[in-house]
Amino acid sequence: MKNILINPKISINIKRKEVNDQVDHALINWLINNSFNPIVISNKLLSLPKKKLYKFLKSLKPSGIILSGGNEVKKKSLRYQFQSYLLDYSLKNKLPILGICQGMQFMGVRFGSKLIKVKNHVKKNHKLINLTKEKFPKKSNSYHDFSLKNCPKNFFITTKSIDGNIESIKHKFFPWEGWMWHPERDKVIDEINNKRLKKIFN
Repeated sequence: MKNILINPKISINIKRKEVNDQVDHALINWLINNSFNPIVISNKLLSLPKKKLYKFLKSLKPSGIILSGGNEVKKKSLRYQFQSYLLDYSLKNKLPILGICQGMQFMGVRFGSKLIKVKNHVKKNHKLINLTKEKFPKKSNSYHDFSLKNCPKNFFITTKSIDGNIESIKHKFFPWEGWMWHPERDKVIDEINNKRLKKIFN
């Protein structure tokens, strides 16, 4: 099975003075069920010397990277900085990336877009408007308070919600995609999401 690196969200437990990396079991199961080998890599790895970190990631022989959901997009945060490193790493090694929810928001902000507050996008399901000739789900779940204000540089919009918000993007030159929905959270996962996953990490 191909190795897929997962960038987890950061959870801080003030009472216990703990900083944890977290990934939803459902995301792990989704990848395994699609014949991928998920490898969760801690955001704390960024504290390693750059050469050592690069060598470590290479040793994992990744076929791609998933920037998972969770956390706000803050440029000074450890997660944002590590996500930036992973994006540069994927560029240098020509690796595909899938950004899910916060992962897509990060990609948007990293390439010049801004986030705007949206209403009625938390714990909702809505239809998707496909703006391409490719196959995307006709509907999706929604768990976010923010959306991209505009399309980031060198990306194009692949789907929008009925209320006009950007729901997914794709890079014009690199194998990078961003989805605002969480495919792993659906009780019955849309087969189109499975096929797109395999297409991204083919």
